[in-house]
Amino acid sequence: MNLEVVVGEPAEEIARFAEENGVDLIVMGTHGRTGLAGILLGSVTMGVIRRTCIPVMVVKCPEGLK
Repeated sequence: MNLEVVVGEPAEEIARFAEENGVDLIVMGTHGRTGLAGILLGSVTMGVIRRTCIPVMVVKCPEGLK
């Protein structure tokens, strides 16, 4: 497996990589922030969802790992 460091906006680069490599499903984690914290911090996951038509599965971080 080749590992590569990519410089750029994370959501855009994740979506681009998935589309260029024939990915069927993108799985991403979230801390589950809501309200003002979620809005102010932004969300790479939401950015990926907005940028691609590939299905995105969002997995919430278990309470003990936050």
